[in-house]
Amino acid sequence: MRKSRFFKLSIIYIIVIALLSLIALILLTSSVKNQYINNKVENMTHLSTIIEKTVKPFFIQQDWSGLDEFITEISRETGTRITIIHINGQVIAESEKESQEMESHINRPEIKTALEGKQTHIVRYSTTTREDMLYFSTPIRLEENIIAAIRLSAFLDEMQDIFANLRSTILLISIILMLFFIGISSYVSKIFTIPTGRLLQAFDRVGYGNLETRIIFQQQGPEIKELSEGFNKMAEKLQSFVSALSMQTEELDAIISTIASGIVLLDNKGKIILYNSQFRKDFYQYNMGEKYFWEVIRDSKLNKKVSELIEKKNNFTTEIDISGKDYLCTGTYIEKKDKSVLIFNDITRSKKLALIKKNLITNISHELRTPLTSIKGYIETMEGATDIEKEKYIQVIKRNTERLISMVDDLLVLSELEDKGGKLQIEKIDLKELMTSIVKIFRPSIKDKQLKLVMDIQDDIPNIEADIYKLEQLFINLIDNAIKYTEKGEIIVSINLLTANKVQIKITDTGIGIKEEDVSRIFERFYVVNKARSRQQGGTGLGLSIVKHIVMLHKGEIRVDSRLGLGTRFIITLPVYQT
Repeated sequence: MRKSRFFKLSIIYIIVIALLSLIALILLTSSVKNQYINNKVENMTHLSTIIEKTVKPFFIQQDWSGLDEFITEISRETGTRITIIHINGQVIAESEKESQEMESHINRPEIKTALEGKQTHIVRYSTTTREDMLYFSTPIRLEENIIAAIRLSAFLDEMQDIFANLRSTILLISIILMLFFIGISSYVSKIFTIPTGRLLQAFDRVGYGNLETRIIFQQQGPEIKELSEGFNKMAEKLQSFVSALSMQTEELDAIISTIASGIVLLDNKGKIILYNSQFRKDFYQYNMGEKYFWEVIRDSKLNKKVSELIEKKNNFTTEIDISGKDYLCTGTYIEKKDKSVLIFNDITRSKKLALIKKNLITNISHELRTPLTSIKGYIETMEGATDIEKEKYIQVIKRNTERLISMVDDLLVLSELEDKGGKLQIEKIDLKELMTSIVKIFRPSIKDKQLKLVMDIQDDIPNIEADIYKLEQLFINLIDNAIKYTEKGEIIVSINLLTANKVQIKITDTGIGIKEEDVSRIFERFYVVNKARSRQQGGTGLGLSIVKHIVMLHKGEIRVDSRLGLGTRFIITLPVYQT
């Protein structure tokens, strides 16, 4: 009785395993075949697109021998047989046979479809090679007219090898399963046949990714209970492992996406596999797609470096200019993965800062040289001068020394304003009262030059939150400049409420004005429109740079309207409240 049950159970297991193996073989064979053909077709589609774009010049020149050599070279590099068929069916180029010896292909089904303007692929028996082959065809268009067809073909022997390995693997697994179930069937009886189905279903659900699957058997023997507990533990560990792996992957993706440098991963052919958000942001104007790196960024110097990285494993670091930005690109070969990673660091700002620093040092050196040279020259001249001449020379030396001190003071003020740690001493300020007190300082200068001063301040201007000492410096600089560069006419100071949260201050003069090409540069350090006049007036070329930094420190805006010979207007917008 026990032997009969064991025999029947074993037969059932063998039949079930054989049927499952057969079904798995059929399904997997079909799936693998479809996947294999789809991959081949996808590669052929990409290759045909490249060939179609490249061979058009041969058609225009009717250079059939050149076309034949070209596709033969492409075939050698890709391992794909390539045939070009004229619209009349004549083979005009063939990568493996002499095209003149080949018969008309006009009646081949894939050629008919291609010459009708459609892409197609077909698997059929080749009378030439006496093997099943995959054929892919697509039309070649010139100015929207179909002039020929491209046919790509490939042997399916690799797929047959995959099928053979698949059959061997499934057979081995089937034999192992048969032996396994025959072995355990001697220890189980009729009660095992009921939970087996549920157990197999649970394995299938886990196999399809449902890791939350659990099985519970009630009123079963200790063997079944132990088996179900083992399955549940396995499922729990597998779920925990997959969750941890998924979390690590998400963390890695999050870290890579937040890196400020552009990162791109290339395979051993130079095709883009992976890139982070910064790379996409930096090169958004390019179509990433599944393309080769040199199709995305067309820079000959960089592409040469990348080719050497892939082919010769030569790591590199180089500076490149792409779309007006400077990047420090580092290329590294990953030997274990046979892949390459490129890292792009945007150094545009640092290079600009280096240039600004260089220009600043040059300007400072130039500005200091003039008064120092003058002081040195007059000191040497004083050695043989009379007392009256010495007094005159001392005045010149004193004036140049004061200019040096003024320049150093302005540089210190500018440095303080640019210091990130610098803070504003915020307090409530009555702009009308502040401006009235500042204007009083300049009334003697205005009177001496016989200028007219106009104050146009709105009555209901609210108190603003600002640093009173820095605002004094700002307005003194602008009004002083207005007086210095105005010989006749008037100085107008106006304040009005622009919006509920912004006030606008305008300082207008009728002076010499500024050339249009100079307006955009007047806030640069040491930049002066008229250097001779600036030195005569005792200017350092830093005043307007200080003005701009004070406005920016108050989160405001400043702009200039000026016309040469008609005057200049500085327009400052400040927020009422500092947040």
